Amino acid sequence: MHRRIVIAALVAVPALGFGAPKDQPKQPKQPKEAPKDTAKDAPKDAPKDAPPDAQKEAAPPGDGSGSAATTAPDAGSGAGGGSAVASQAMSDADALRQEYLALRDELFKSRARASAVASQLYSTRVTMRLNWASARYYGVTKASIRLDGAQVYEDITGAIGNDDGVRFDGYIAPGRHVVTYHLETTGKDDDAFTSVTESTLTIQAVQGKDLMVYAKAHDNGDISFEWKKSQHGSYGFGIDVAVKAVPHGEADRERKK
Repeated sequence: MHRRIVIAALVAVPALGFGAPKDQPKQPKQPKEAPKDTAKDAPKDAPKDAPPDAQKEAAPPGDGSGSAATTAPDAGSGAGGGSAVASQAMSDADALRQEYLALRDELFKSRARASAVASQLYSTRVTMRLNWASARYYGVTKASIRLDGAQVYEDITGAIGNDDGVRFDGYIAPGRHVVTYHLETTGKDDDAFTSVTESTLTIQAVQGKDLMVYAKAHDNGDISFEWKKSQHGSYGFGIDVAVKAVPHGEADRERKK
């Protein structure tokens, strides 16, 4: 009776699954499918457990994410930017030059028109010369001529010490006019000695004739070169002016001298 019970129990154990053979193959686990968006965007060489920043650095340029635009070099920097700035500066300088030339041409045309109108209104043409006779010892830092209060000549290069050229040539109405000469000089041997002199005189324009005005300024003093020797010296500034009315033809010959 006991034997039958034991045999029945042994037969029943495999049926309950406790006696499964050890060499029975196990069922492989199915891998979880990665999210489509993560598997698509992740770089092949980036570690799976890399932090988000590392994955961004590993991303190749031009992947469509827009990161390449942030690292592109600035178009206005480097040699290219410098060339653009230089080109713009040259363009601006050329524009200013063209504007200057246009203004100069317009000024010349205006002067020509003014001279033509004046020649019709006034029959007297006045020519003014000015020369500095003491250029050896004194330099002229500024020279100017005013006619009836209007400045008709100005120079700061000492031109009047080189020749007695024509300083003004224009038309005036017959009658009385006021001329003012202004000169500023500096001693060549000692530039501590300077002088500023202004002389005013009147001239008379004659109907139907031209007026020639010759002025020669000088300083016969010796202070600029004597003071260092003996601590004494003098200023001898003066201006000599000759005025004459001449026929038109004779005036033209005088201007050519």
